[in-house]
Amino acid sequence: MQYRERRFFILGLIGIIFLVFVIRLFYLQVLSPDFAARAERNVIKKEILIPSRGIIYDRTERIYVTNTPIYNLYITPKELYIPDSTLFYKHLGMSPARLRRKIQEARDFSIHKKTQLEGGINADVFRRMQEQLWKTRGVYVEVRNTREYLYPVGANYLGYISEVNDGDIAVDKYYQSGDFIGTTGIERRYEPILRGRKGVRHVLEDVHGREVGPFHNGDHDTIPEKGEDLIISIDVKLQELGEHLMQHKTGSIVAIEPATGEILAFVSAPTYDPNYLVGSQRLKYFYRLLQKDTLKPLFNRPLQATYPPGSIFKVLNGLIALNEGTLSPQTAYPCGGGFSRHPQGKPKCHPHPSPLTVHAAIQHSCNAFFAATYVDMLNSRKYASFYEAYNRWHMYMERFDVGKLTGIDIPNEKKGLIPSQAFYDRWYGKNRWKAMTIVSNSIGQGEVTMTPLQMANVVCAIANRGHYIQPHFFKRFANPRADDSPPRFERVETGISHEYYELVTDAMEQVVVAGTGIGAQVKDIAVCGKTGTAENPHGEDHSVFIAFAPKENPRIALAVIIENAGFGGQWAAPMAKLMLEQYLKGKVESTDVYQYLTEKTFWVNIKRPDYSLDSFERWLEQVGGMVEDKP
Repeated sequence: MQYRERRFFILGLIGIIFLVFVIRLFYLQVLSPDFAARAERNVIKKEILIPSRGIIYDRTERIYVTNTPIYNLYITPKELYIPDSTLFYKHLGMSPARLRRKIQEARDFSIHKKTQLEGGINADVFRRMQEQLWKTRGVYVEVRNTREYLYPVGANYLGYISEVNDGDIAVDKYYQSGDFIGTTGIERRYEPILRGRKGVRHVLEDVHGREVGPFHNGDHDTIPEKGEDLIISIDVKLQELGEHLMQHKTGSIVAIEPATGEILAFVSAPTYDPNYLVGSQRLKYFYRLLQKDTLKPLFNRPLQATYPPGSIFKVLNGLIALNEGTLSPQTAYPCGGGFSRHPQGKPKCHPHPSPLTVHAAIQHSCNAFFAATYVDMLNSRKYASFYEAYNRWHMYMERFDVGKLTGIDIPNEKKGLIPSQAFYDRWYGKNRWKAMTIVSNSIGQGEVTMTPLQMANVVCAIANRGHYIQPHFFKRFANPRADDSPPRFERVETGISHEYYELVTDAMEQVVVAGTGIGAQVKDIAVCGKTGTAENPHGEDHSVFIAFAPKENPRIALAVIIENAGFGGQWAAPMAKLMLEQYLKGKVESTDVYQYLTEKTFWVNIKRPDYSLDSFERWLEQVGGMVEDKP
């Protein structure tokens, strides 16, 4: 009897346990929304749809930067069949060892799911691959967009796009692995505008990760929104001319529209074709540009190179002294081949009429005059101390954005140097320096350095007779949307009286008419300019020239600097002349000057890598295509 009761008890207990499991299973499978959602997520894949990047136009609305397809190759290991692996290293530079490694990594991930084998293959390379790709199985192609530069100029300010890294993804959750992002230049600064908005497509997959169809007929999908199209301020024809003139030369040309602060040309020499950094060959070209080219074409000279401004700096010193009242338009200083008050007669000067007022001193670029002007201002009794006078001078320089960042709308700007009082106190010791100690600052030498962008910005302030607009590349949205908010660019006043600008611009006109800058004359247009020769302790001096035109209602201001070229009037001034002709007249009229400049080279015993695409393909063949990824 006890046995029978025990048996019923055990059977009852088993029945209760079974009933609990049945009820729990029913709840999980039928009643529980959490389990249903989790099950649904197991079969629904969210596919991100990448929008087209915004197109960039130049100021005349020529299409400048557009999009072009690139191809990514994927493999499914279970289906994979590759009869001839030379297909991959012949066209992609993928060695057999690397191909095997990539296939093994795909197998380790999943034999059923697609895994990327290679990305960023440009259309030309893919077209050649296509002839043999059909023989393979388990190899799939995905098309994405990258950049195409219809005018192969302006690489230094346009920047480039590249795949995001872990840091980019950590900063902005918009991105995921494989996305492209603006890395430098305009592409970087206006990335949030150019990138657009992603879309989403929901698809159903089976247990092996294979797509079986859309989820709910696509009712939950969203369409990607194309990036905004931008019109930038660059005149691409002017940029083309500038880059052509600067072939076989090192330096910069920066041209700005004074009334708006819009950059018209931004030449960095040497430069490179921006199409180099697109597609599967990008890493190889980048390696050459960064490591193999001794002239450093990736270095953005207008923005980052700093030079002694030389004699163009005299114009600023004249304006400051006039405005402070330590110099009058009638003040005359003698010149006997140098600054006579200095024990060694420094700075030295070239022959010209003497004595001179400020108007004639600018025209003839007299070193002695501006040395006297600078020393007399710093020693003037109107200031309580020498330090007060120096800090006053320093304040004016900062108003011109000399020794400061201009705030241009691309990254990595350098600010140059206008030494502060604290700088000289550290250098010489407190109260152990005076005006004669730093007299070289009077003619743009000494410790003073400026970027070519700052030089051009100063010319804008002079052309506008007292103010400038923060320099920038953004002009407008091509097709404005309701929520667009264009960037604002500040107007900056220099605090110097209008009358002194008139005096200085008259003198700058005479520089071109009958002074050191006659090489910049443009027929029927009044050009105001100033030559400079920036001393270079490492070789020949740099040739510098600044100008604006026309004199009244100026449309263009520019700065030209050619490294190791010597006197500013000989090389930089005629180069400015051609840039002025192109912009103001629509063509280069001085063909003899054009030939003279384009035939000249200042590179001696310099061998650069061959960047042609044919050269790249020949090199790839020579090494048997066995090229590993290298930055």
